[in-house]
Parts: sequence; C-alpha cells; structure tokens
Amino acid sequence: MSVEGAMLVFLAIGIGVVAGVFVIARGAVQLASVAYRVFEKQMDKRTATRETGLLSLAILAALAATAVIAGYAILFVFASLFESGLSGN
Repeated sequence: MSVEGAMLVFLAIGIGVVAGVFVIARGAVQLASVAYRVFEKQMDKRTATRETGLLSLAILAALAATAVIAGYAILFVFASLFESGLSGN
C-alpha cells in the first residue's frame, strides 16, 4: 500500500474513533439531563424510562462501532508490520 493510501486509512480510522467517542459522551450528558429533569419533577418516570433506554442503546451502538473501528486499526497496523517484514523473523 502506498503512503498516501495508508494515511487515508488512518485518517478515516481516526475520524471514526473520534465520532464514536463524541456520540458516547453526548449520550452520557443527555442521560444526566434526563436524570436532572426527573429530580426536578419536569418529566414523568415513564418518559424518563423510555428516553434512558433509547440513550443507552445509542451509547452501546456507538461503543460497538468504535470497538470495531479500533479493532480494524489494530489489524491494519499488524498487517502493515507483517507486510514490511518487521515481524521479527
């Protein structure tokens, strides 16, 4: 693979990981917002339960997607090392 191709792959991996972390952090902030609205009696428990479930699913999906992207990055690095002959043999 050319240097330009490798740079593009790492750029795409970096963007994917950053996007996943952003979605996870944003979901956590929204979960805290739901908890605050329940404590302040601005939201009923049924609505809070539904929103919490949806936000938790979004966080889990983002976590899974980020893990897949990071796993691909690790495989890409190892493949590059084996291809270039730096495997220690």
